Amino acid sequence: MSLGAVRYVKTIRLTLTFVAQLGWLKYTRWLRGARQAQAASRLYTQQAKRFVAFAIEMGGLIVKLGQFMSVRIDLLPKEYIDELSLLQDKLPAVPTPKIVDVIEHELGRPLAKIFETFDREPLAAASLGQVHRATLPGGTPVAVKVLRPGIEQLVAADLKSLHSVLRLVNHWLHIDRYIDLDALEADFATTFTNELDYAKEGTFCETFQRDLLTNMRVDIPQIYWQYSTKRVLTMEFMFGVRIDDLEAIDAAGIDRRQLAVDLANLFFGMVLDAGFYHADPHPGNVFVRAGGIIELIDFGMVGTVTPAARKQYAALVVGLSRRDAAGIVRALKELGFLGPGADTRTLTTMLGPYIDAIVGDVAGFYTGSSIVDSMMGGHLNLNIDAAVLDQIQQFIFTQPITMPGQTTFLGKALITVLGLCLRLDPQMDIVAVTGAYMAAQTSPASVVTKVIGDATSLLRDIVPTTRHLISLAQKMDDGSLEVELSQSVERRLLAAQQKQTRRVIRAVAVAAGAIVVAVLRRR
Repeated sequence: MSLGAVRYVKTIRLTLTFVAQLGWLKYTRWLRGARQAQAASRLYTQQAKRFVAFAIEMGGLIVKLGQFMSVRIDLLPKEYIDELSLLQDKLPAVPTPKIVDVIEHELGRPLAKIFETFDREPLAAASLGQVHRATLPGGTPVAVKVLRPGIEQLVAADLKSLHSVLRLVNHWLHIDRYIDLDALEADFATTFTNELDYAKEGTFCETFQRDLLTNMRVDIPQIYWQYSTKRVLTMEFMFGVRIDDLEAIDAAGIDRRQLAVDLANLFFGMVLDAGFYHADPHPGNVFVRAGGIIELIDFGMVGTVTPAARKQYAALVVGLSRRDAAGIVRALKELGFLGPGADTRTLTTMLGPYIDAIVGDVAGFYTGSSIVDSMMGGHLNLNIDAAVLDQIQQFIFTQPITMPGQTTFLGKALITVLGLCLRLDPQMDIVAVTGAYMAAQTSPASVVTKVIGDATSLLRDIVPTTRHLISLAQKMDDGSLEVELSQSVERRLLAAQQKQTRRVIRAVAVAAGAIVVAVLRRR
């Protein structure tokens, strides 16, 4: 039996077993009475441990699924979350000699001639690669990310299994009425293929550096290209603590409420302003250091949002903040969640009185019991009257509601960030924060920032990478500014000047002003 067939059979068998166990737990709860909660807790723990062991054995995309579910505290009980969290960065490491072989093969030199020091013990072992701490010649601390040997074959097999599983499930449940399966598969294939190319990840990282250049609340690691290839990525070492390490955050005197707001605003900015977002912001990829500075790492999974979609997502946020049911429904329709023929008028009428209740329930799932936990107990605690909820559900099932393409990872990222924010501050009013963010976008300061951002985008084809801007800012900061343009950059500048001299001069002036402002703000 082929590798793909073995993985497929094992995955289906485990899935059917879990479904049967949960079904038995739910429909026989009357036999247990008061002992139902204890029985449910035991089953959750057993299943979670079994899945973690299965994921570690299988590797590949199975681990990615577990990582995704480990932040779904709205959906899964605490017993699941506690066990699945082990999959975020505590997987069995590849033996160091094999990692060294990859590095030496990729960089073409013995390890001792590449790095001044190299820690044999990995910092983290993830599903597709693992990270070792090292120092460059001269003592600069770096993190070296190395692709697991043979992982490409596992991912290819899992993508084929995903196709078969989705078609099989669709045959039973007809989920293609609600989800664009072709777009879903394309999202998975593109995203995970990108994760297997560290050169792309390095480029993504520098794109975030550029997009977030004026955001003083976030830091992105620098990429050292001379020590990087498609399978090895060497980047600046980040010294912060995980954003879910609440004890360490409190010990550092960091304001958790402000940190939650900063994290939410960072995500809103990536999605609504830049249209380019970190699609895997689980706790192992988000750190925080003294002063509440957020450090983002691991840019293998990224997503894009078209300008048209950004406009409608912004309208959706405004509708939520204003409790405008008509605006919410209109934005959902424009985004493609409501297909042709949807009864938007009735949906608006039904949704209007319950916006606050629905938003409160969403937050409640992050701070109270999960959906699965509630269902296994025979009830789902909602602030909406049961009869009204049933009426809304019956109406929704008659409507052409679909999951548009390119929303799979956006939804995952949103849910992950929402969970992290509510872990930091359980009392956080998500809708109020989104409303405040949207209101700030019309302020004079935001207009200036947008102009600077547009100018920076204009310079994208002139200055090859953001690290040139960062280097310039550092030299301005220490008083040793020198204009150092390579011959290639000079040629590109001269060519651009010949075509559009005035436009380039304006852009350079604005970008230089942005750097000065950034340096002064940091001081």
